[in-house]
Amino acid sequence: MSFHSPYFLLLIPVIIAGAIALYYYSNKKRRQQLSRVVAPRLHESLINSVNYTARKLKYILFVVATIFLILALARPLGGQKEVQVERPGADVIIALDVSRSMDAEDAPTNRISAAKNAIKQMLETPSNHRFGLVSFAGEAFLITPITLDHGSVLRSTEALKTGSISKPGTDIAAAIKKALETFDPKKKNGKAIILITDGEQLQGDAILAAREASAAGVRIFTVGVGSITGSKIPDRSKGRFQFAKNEFGTDVITRLNENVLKQIASAGQGYYVRVGNNGEGLMDILNRGLSTIPTDVQTRKSKERVELFQIPLAVALCIFFFEPLISERKKNSL
Repeated sequence: MSFHSPYFLLLIPVIIAGAIALYYYSNKKRRQQLSRVVAPRLHESLINSVNYTARKLKYILFVVATIFLILALARPLGGQKEVQVERPGADVIIALDVSRSMDAEDAPTNRISAAKNAIKQMLETPSNHRFGLVSFAGEAFLITPITLDHGSVLRSTEALKTGSISKPGTDIAAAIKKALETFDPKKKNGKAIILITDGEQLQGDAILAAREASAAGVRIFTVGVGSITGSKIPDRSKGRFQFAKNEFGTDVITRLNENVLKQIASAGQGYYVRVGNNGEGLMDILNRGLSTIPTDVQTRKSKERVELFQIPLAVALCIFFFEPLISERKKNSL
């Protein structure tokens, strides 16, 4: 057995020592007062009328009841019990673009860093939502299944980098389909996908995939990273700084394609936002977008210690109730 507030137990030896000292001191004072107010010839008759055993018992019971009251305040804990905790919240897949274009430096830092910082801010904000992570470029992969452990999703996000998927390109449709595979098919409500990308869709039909997701009860929100004017893509693969070039030898310019992202969001019954300099876009989706989704109550099992304070509290109350019923006078004293 353990105690939730064991520091209360330190009062027990203090109370016992104080009770013993007070008992003998009060007896001494009582005899002195008796000598001052009662004639010596009446002492014997008054003393014989007192049931000292009952008086001592009442005192002991009062002290014991106080000790049990302190035990109740210390909150004794028994073994563990399994309880079900219900929490309303949505299942959310974060689909992060890790294609080469996300290296472009037209966001507050570069696109991939801006996206990661926004995801970090969202995951560190307390919420009941469960999150998972999908990364995509020319194909999509599940990185973290849906979980309440936001810290594990954040660690996986921070480990991602551009080029981690060997197949080049940006297949947003593949990301949506991979996210759909991740959701629990038995759950009908409270499912959403947050697509974070520059919107340069090079293959697949993302709008058609978004419609299929919407038909399955999944809401899609899109978050744009980058600038409309565009930027060159740094290329450090050959050990020196240069910009990525196309087959004609000219620098590749990558631009934020807001039109595509707005169409995907519309088809997915969500909306489009820019990521913002400080992740404002993702925070808007967290605070406003996800709150509009009909959610089921999520149930998870948790182990808790059994509270046993009721037992010493009940004992203390019973003693406090019966102690005044004990008489200190002998029955034949009259």
